[in-house]
Amino acid sequence: MIVAEQKNLDEIWRIISPYERVLLLGCGTCMTVCNAGGEREISFLHNALILAEAKLGEHSHFFFEYTIKRQCDYEFLDALRDKIDNVDAILSLGCGIGVQAIAERFPD
Repeated sequence: MIVAEQKNLDEIWRIISPYERVLLLGCGTCMTVCNAGGEREISFLHNALILAEAKLGEHSHFFFEYTIKRQCDYEFLDALRDKIDNVDAILSLGCGIGVQAIAERFPD
């Protein structure tokens, strides 16, 4: 059984704040079932980050949303190739296996 929990918004903000263009990447299977990183959670996080940025008086980030079927499967990671060329960082809401697969597939 896979159990997942999203980090709190303050921690996420600290992690992504140095990057201007961030891809918020969801996982359409396990993380969706756990309500921790599917398409809906990516949308909620996107809105929360925009609100946090406005509250801080900053407007220096661009967030892009995308959810793939499975982050842990290279077959589905190939769909990211054209999306990652235009971002500075990927914020994965996948499990540890998904994050590792992304890091191995796209080391830069």
